[in-house]
Amino acid sequence: MPYNACMEPSATTKIRRIEIRITEEERSLEQAAATVAGESLSEFVRRAARREAERTLSERERYALDDEAAQRFLAALERPSAEAERGLRRLIEKPSVLPQT
Repeated sequence: MPYNACMEPSATTKIRRIEIRITEEERSLEQAAATVAGESLSEFVRRAARREAERTLSERERYALDDEAAQRFLAALERPSAEAERGLRRLIEKPSVLPQT
């Protein structure tokens, strides 16, 4: 029986596998970078994929605006359009879908 057969996976135990196809050039580049970083190719790719996933998701949480766009955004918040106000009024008047406590 393998040594890990009776071990329960913890939050940090790597139990899932992803297979990808890459070119020889990509493999050589990533292997060279992993070697320089002192990591295995697997660890290097896993860490890089996680970093990119976190960056991609963080872009959906934060918005960077230049000064002009920020001023337009703040003005729209301070003076909503008549259409936006009608929509908010309709939303407030609708019964809540959440249970009442």
